[in-house]
Amino acid sequence: MTYAAVKRARACEILIGTRGQLAALDIAPSENAIEENRIEDIINLIERYDDRTVGVLVTGDAGIFSLSQKIYDRYGKAAVLEVIPGVSSIQAGFAKIKESWLDVRVFSFHGRQIEGAEECLQCPKAVILCDKQNSSRAILEAMLPLGLFSVERDIYVCQNLTREGEKIIEIGTPEALQTITPAGKELIIIKRI
Repeated sequence: MTYAAVKRARACEILIGTRGQLAALDIAPSENAIEENRIEDIINLIERYDDRTVGVLVTGDAGIFSLSQKIYDRYGKAAVLEVIPGVSSIQAGFAKIKESWLDVRVFSFHGRQIEGAEECLQCPKAVILCDKQNSSRAILEAMLPLGLFSVERDIYVCQNLTREGEKIIEIGTPEALQTITPAGKELIIIKRI
C-alpha cells in the first residue's frame, strides 16, 4: 500500500476491508473499521453509511476486474471521491521476472469459469488472474489439452506477490504442474518465446 493510500484510509470515518487489509494498516476491526470480504455486503455497507466518508480497501488493481467497478456501477463515479492505486500484482509479477508488460493481455478466471483459455495461448504475452477454486494449477492443467506446451513458452506462477511467502515458480514441463501448491493470491504469466 502506498503512503497516500494509508494516509487517506486512516482519515475515513468508516473503513471497510478484510482482516488482512485492516491488519496491514494496523487497525483492529471495530465499529468504524468493519471487517468484510463479501462483495454484496461491502456494497450494502457503503449505502448504510452514505452520510459519512467511507473507505473501501481493495486488493488487486483498481482498474482491472476490481470491486471498484462494482462500486461505480452501483453508485456512479461521481459518488467516489478518490481511487488511490497501489502496486498491482501484474506490475509486481513482471518486475519479478524482469520483463516488460507493455504488450500483455490480461485475463481473469477469478470468480469465473475457465472458459476461453485457448485465447490466452494465442497471445504473445498473457497474464491470468486466479482464485482459490481456479488456482494456477487448475488453470494450467485445463490448458494442457489446448497445447500449453506445443510451442515454446515461458510460464511463471507468481504467488503472494509483495506479501510474506512470495514465490515465483517457473514451469517448463507438464510434470512441473504437479509441484505447484496453490496459494491464496496467484497469477500466471505466459510468454511465447
